[in-house]
Amino acid sequence: MPTGKLREERSLNHQEENAKLLDEFLLNKEAANWSTHTLIGYRYAIADFLAFTLGLSMADVTHHEVSEWVHFLKERGLNARSRSSRMGAVRSFFIYLQIKGDVKDSPTRLVVTRDGQRRLPHWLSVTEMRKLIAAAGNLRDRALIEFMWATGCRISEVLGARMENINWNERTVRVIGKGDKERLVPLSKLVVQSLKSYLGQRNTGAVFLSEEKGFGRNIQQGGVSRTQWGAWRGYWYETDDNGKRVQRSVRLGHYRAQCTLRLRHRTVRLEDPELQTREQAQAALAKHLDGKSLANRFDPDVPIDRRSVMRILRELGVKAGIGKVTPHMLRHSFATHLLDGGANLRYIQELLGHASILTTQIYLHCADAHLRETLEKSHPHWKEEDHEKE
Repeated sequence: MPTGKLREERSLNHQEENAKLLDEFLLNKEAANWSTHTLIGYRYAIADFLAFTLGLSMADVTHHEVSEWVHFLKERGLNARSRSSRMGAVRSFFIYLQIKGDVKDSPTRLVVTRDGQRRLPHWLSVTEMRKLIAAAGNLRDRALIEFMWATGCRISEVLGARMENINWNERTVRVIGKGDKERLVPLSKLVVQSLKSYLGQRNTGAVFLSEEKGFGRNIQQGGVSRTQWGAWRGYWYETDDNGKRVQRSVRLGHYRAQCTLRLRHRTVRLEDPELQTREQAQAALAKHLDGKSLANRFDPDVPIDRRSVMRILRELGVKAGIGKVTPHMLRHSFATHLLDGGANLRYIQELLGHASILTTQIYLHCADAHLRETLEKSHPHWKEEDHEKE
């Protein structure tokens, strides 16, 4: 590792090598059963860091570059929590490289990031939840909201829910949580009724489709877009072995000439003359996919995606007069209402699929009234207060 002296003669031609290291890191974590959502977040954060270093070899990166990147994230408006999250991804990346022997030591160990104060969960009251359900304009949206509120499933678990995993007799559904961990989730009678009304005669495939009853949907199979750095990014969709539709992406070429970054007192400009237009980027993506067609196709059985669920909840929240509603707010509401009703924290942990009870304990603040009532009924010292009042 450097001793603090500036090394200005480091080359900036390691883009392909760095991209390969990133792919290897993500494959390693995918083999360790990391969730797709986590892998996507890590890819974005690490790719952002690699773009900032402009092709500098990871073996030549020092804590100065890491610190400058964190400062750059702050200048871009990212809050402390987001910066800490991205720093965690880069830190994990360098630990992997250190284990492999690609770097002698992790430069991130000398960079301290202060995590923002942990935000308490936002949840909806029972009255607000009922207003949200009443605002649903079709069977799918009503079943979706009732399912999320009554099960507390993560958004990824809702998207991956399949008809084949529902046991109607026992009123349970098997979902895949973080780390590909399976768990059985109970279904209430009202949820079963809503699901059966929505599903009709359908008995296979994803539970929630992109359109009500799954008709009239044009699915875009792929495309290109520019990143905030000016690079062209290609994306496409594939179906994995579990029948789940997942998005893949690849960076196409380098960065536009207008994108300049200050790296260790130098300004560097990079550009790829072969990728100046959208048509050229599309041709590069097609070549990457061996000429696979990216044309739109008609598919009546495409699962609903994350963005659509967020849009549905946002629109229904406004319609119901509640305000902003997110998928995780329904999960928080599920846990809070259970705790208010007297449920044991361990049971809530199992229902939420938390690996640690410490994660579930954040909901304790949400039920102060219930906890106080429990203390007054159960603890001898609190009981003595009641006797004194008498």
